[in-house]
Amino acid sequence: MTILNSFAGKDIHESFLLESEGTTVIDLKSLQEGTIVEKVLVRIVKAAIGASNLTVGDDDSANGYITAADATAAAGTVYGADPTERGAYLYDATKKGSFSKFYQAIKTLKFVLSATPETMEGQYEVTILGYRITKAQAV
Repeated sequence: MTILNSFAGKDIHESFLLESEGTTVIDLKSLQEGTIVEKVLVRIVKAAIGASNLTVGDDDSANGYITAADATAAAGTVYGADPTERGAYLYDATKKGSFSKFYQAIKTLKFVLSATPETMEGQYEVTILGYRITKAQAV
């Protein structure tokens, strides 16, 4: 048996501090081909005032990573650490398991609020954990 190729991996651990802008979608990161996302977390830095949910997803699913989390929760609240707060990309309630999302084409990681906060915009820290497999190298 012969090894034909080797693949290098690059860890992804990035955090984005953002302030909500109503229901305007905020593009966080371009996820390149070969990217594998294992976890996405959202920490409330400053809670919004008024009824609003936040989601994190990509071009294909607005809530693929974080589903309908309360954007008005107390500062310090973290969403995504509990598997049941994760979207379909990272959790399946029927199979009771955690998953990862593999990208075969370029997509964009996105953050969005369901409604414009009434009196004060919130601040949020979004963290993405995973890795990227680079193209094969001849051995």
